[in-house]
Amino acid sequence: MEEKSKPNGGGKDWSQAEMEEIRRLNRELDSIIEASYDGIFITDGQGRVIRVNSSWERITGVSRKYAVGKTAQYMVSRGLYSRSAAVAALKEKKRVTTMLEMTQGKKRGQKIIATGTPIWGEEGEIKMVVVDVRDVTELVSLKQQLEETQRLNQRYTAQLGQMRAQQARYDDIVTGSGIMKRVMEITAQAARVDSTVLITGESGVGKEVIARAIHRLSPRSEGPMITINCGAIPENLLESELFGYEAGAFTGANKQGKPGMFELADKGTLFLDEVGELPINLQVKLLRVLQDHEVMRVGGLSPIAVDTRIVAATNKDLLEMVGHGKFREDLFYRLNVVSIEVPPLRERREDIPPLALHCLEKVNRKYGFQKRLSPAVIDRFLTYSWPGNVRELENVIERMVVMAGGEEILAEHLPAYLSGRNGPADGRVDVHGIIPLKTALEQVERQLISEALEMYGSTRKAARVLEVNQSTIVRKAGKYRILSSGGLEGL
Repeated sequence: MEEKSKPNGGGKDWSQAEMEEIRRLNRELDSIIEASYDGIFITDGQGRVIRVNSSWERITGVSRKYAVGKTAQYMVSRGLYSRSAAVAALKEKKRVTTMLEMTQGKKRGQKIIATGTPIWGEEGEIKMVVVDVRDVTELVSLKQQLEETQRLNQRYTAQLGQMRAQQARYDDIVTGSGIMKRVMEITAQAARVDSTVLITGESGVGKEVIARAIHRLSPRSEGPMITINCGAIPENLLESELFGYEAGAFTGANKQGKPGMFELADKGTLFLDEVGELPINLQVKLLRVLQDHEVMRVGGLSPIAVDTRIVAATNKDLLEMVGHGKFREDLFYRLNVVSIEVPPLRERREDIPPLALHCLEKVNRKYGFQKRLSPAVIDRFLTYSWPGNVRELENVIERMVVMAGGEEILAEHLPAYLSGRNGPADGRVDVHGIIPLKTALEQVERQLISEALEMYGSTRKAARVLEVNQSTIVRKAGKYRILSSGGLEGL
């Protein structure tokens, strides 16, 4: 007859076969719990640990020998981890999921997500709590990396868009040298604010190009940009051009009057090129506009409010002019809020090849050519001093493109003064033997005027490059018989 047993000393009698089945089911349950990749942590209804699996040991770094028999609250109080899902589930009497961190041991800093699920008895009491534990350190790290990547991506996308917008607005500016990249950084910074900017540099370095970049990159880019060359307009007309005039202000004045450059540039930018040529009496009026943001037309009785940003440029040393009383000191400091110095081409020779190719592309596009520069021409460009800077480079390339018969522009197509056929092309004065100083000066003067006229094609442009009056060029060209009998265009 089969033996009967009463587990736990009473209750239902269990046969031997039933006991074996219970033991088998317990072993299977143990195997299932041990096989779980997630950690399993089980407490009784009072929160005392009755079972953990190997994954829990792996994730927490705590042995089951230490954990079993202790309460979950005890392990929190001992500082093993920051909080307990089992304690929370017992307290709230529902399933609770919490994020906790290991605060001691070899797994310190480990991020864990734990879900505590109460198991209810027949009397409505909590008999045990089963806690599922998962290591999410790597997941949290990946989430943080993803968030950081997204943040950086947004930042770089915005910066790239800004850079593309800036590049599109830089127009004809070609930079390869560190010094010009710094100039463009200052240009971009100056464009963001409404401060007055003074651009300095030799003739032909591209001061107007910088001024246009400032306007295009500024919040005023939708407004007008008005340019006036203070040295190209006769003094008696400059005041009315700058400040405008009322009807009947002078003989020959427009009957309706005329707005000046400041009014025309309202909500935009006024570029005062060659500001060092401004007469003293007009410097006073310009200072008043900068201070009061109002202009008084010639013959006017009341001021007119203007909202105009001023960008000025000069190839002169304004501080030296201040010292000689030729430029107002207060106006200088009003103009020189932000200073941008554009270096000459000879101080940034690494810019010459890309600039030359850029100019060539423009000329090819203008005339429908597909000509190219030979390496020998580029080499000669790199050794030349370029006293006329970028403007001279542009003129030389256009002349060579037009005059060269083939597809390739060779060294033989270089102008005589640049190829060395008429002496050195590096800016040095070539004097042979001892001659009277007056004769030497006249020879140098003749050479400079001759080369300037050959390069620029007009006495006006030659005078600007040589920084003298046009009348001086005309007079000395006649003296040295440089002009042909037919004269030059653009006198």
